[in-house]
Amino acid sequence: MKINVPRIISFVIIAVVIAGIVNVYADAGPIERMARARVCDRHGPPCRERLGRVLRTPFFHDMDFTDGGKTVTVRCSRSFVFVGDYSCAVR
Repeated sequence: MKINVPRIISFVIIAVVIAGIVNVYADAGPIERMARARVCDRHGPPCRERLGRVLRTPFFHDMDFTDGGKTVTVRCSRSFVFVGDYSCAVR
């Protein structure tokens, strides 16, 4: 039995493209809540930050929050390139 390498490569490329599309266009509500919690961790309640700019790419999500007149950027990314749990950090 022969292995059809071009077909396998095609399937891998299609799977990576689908994973990238899902990372960009899937519901970002839980990710936004995680990013908002990261901004609120910097000070105590009440947390009154406002979401400004959102940049969604296949590799990460950047969100700018206005917090007390200052802009705070939070980057959320997966543990691996296209898969895994999201984690957020203030930049």
